[in-house]
Amino acid sequence: MQELQRLENNTPPRWGIWVGAATMTLVLAVLFWATWKGQFAAPPGYLFNTPSQPVEAGYCLAVAQAIAPQGLPIRGFVPETADFWVKRLRSYGGDLGGAIAAGQAALGRDLAATSTLENSYLFNALEACSLRAINYGHHFRTIP
Repeated sequence: MQELQRLENNTPPRWGIWVGAATMTLVLAVLFWATWKGQFAAPPGYLFNTPSQPVEAGYCLAVAQAIAPQGLPIRGFVPETADFWVKRLRSYGGDLGGAIAAGQAALGRDLAATSTLENSYLFNALEACSLRAINYGHHFRTIP
């Protein structure tokens, strides 16, 4: 009996339990909102000021093809990137050739307008395209 009274006297008041539970719920809600708001996601615009997702995919495919113009080796980071963008283009349907041509034309304009070396621009563009592929959910098997 004394043991039971001792346990009852050590319990916190009920209002303390409710305040603690409400505080924890509020903290979890704020943490969930902050995580949701701060997570990386595809930015609202498309890479390199392209007008649509198919043209963006065509641009990134053109970048991968420009880095390895004689044909891509069977394995490696660049062919994996090119394969991702080809699959992405196919998933959009419609005029694949038009999207690829528009992407190549945009890459040509950007290369003509850049003041950096062509190879430097291409590798920076490949990095941007690879990060976008990751934002779209691609998991690269190769390491650049």
